[in-house]
Amino acid sequence: MLPWRRAAVGVVLLAAVLGLCVHFDATEERRWDSPTEDELAADYDAHVGERALLFGTVERIDRDAGTATVRVEHDGGEFTIRLRSVRADVAPGGLVQAYGRLGPGRTMTVSETVVVERDGGAALYKYAVSLVGAVGILALFFRRWRVDVATLSFVPREGETVTSGPTADEAGGADDA
Repeated sequence: MLPWRRAAVGVVLLAAVLGLCVHFDATEERRWDSPTEDELAADYDAHVGERALLFGTVERIDRDAGTATVRVEHDGGEFTIRLRSVRADVAPGGLVQAYGRLGPGRTMTVSETVVVERDGGAALYKYAVSLVGAVGILALFFRRWRVDVATLSFVPREGETVTSGPTADEAGGADDA
């Protein structure tokens, strides 16, 4: 394939990936199976009885009653919701993910609660592990392959050949007759 055709194919593929990313971002809320924070802020009563996943900061907690008041942020501001059946060990100021059924009067009966650690080390760990993995994969790839700028392609490194099957000797010997 000619270099300009390879470059054109590369540009088309990059444009397709970019278009898919934009489409994914534009339609993300339609693929979400529970109401978003913005939808709840706009019309909470329309979603009573539905299941929802909310992220919020705990303002108050009543361990005896098993309830917590959580502040949920959305694009236009914030609202509070009272969570029932909270069994998570969280203190005021903690961040929680709550999944459950919405009730009247901005309440939610929680079926599962997860406490999100605000530790900045978790994000650093995630990015560091991803970086080490990416560097490892690239090192393995470029150990055997190199970029040929003239043809805009990857070629095996000098002195090495890439084989996809057994050699003639391994397959039963060459027929030199």
